[in-house]
Amino acid sequence: MSEMLANQYFLVRRFSEAEKVFEKILADNPKNNLAKKKLIICYINNGKIKSALDLFYEVIVNDITVITSTNLIDDDCPCPEIITKFEGLNEPGLSYQTKLEIMGMLWLYCDYYKSIQQFEKLKEFNPNEIIYANILKVYRDFVVSKIS
Repeated sequence: MSEMLANQYFLVRRFSEAEKVFEKILADNPKNNLAKKKLIICYINNGKIKSALDLFYEVIVNDITVITSTNLIDDDCPCPEIITKFEGLNEPGLSYQTKLEIMGMLWLYCDYYKSIQQFEKLKEFNPNEIIYANILKVYRDFVVSKIS
């Protein structure tokens, strides 16, 4: 029942309410990848970028296809509209690094290669931040596995 409620909130873009319900779902079932996938988007929309990035990394390390297999139409994925919103956003409180993190995560739902570009920029911008190198390694391993 709660998963249906979370999905309903998500569909109508009530991300704060969806976040709370998805967190409860994951407390009961920590392996629910579909809830994680949507919770990342909720966290981004709710300004919890560190939480989103941590969960994003957890998901892609375990199975990157959870995100790369997103069907924008069938899944009613809000990423294209959110990307448009953040691309044009020049908030003083939104750092260049945070904006790249947001775009890097969101683009993986839509376009793997654009996501790579964002994380490569992040790695150049902040080479000491190990998570960016780790994300790019997951991406490289994914490409290699598709070729093999």
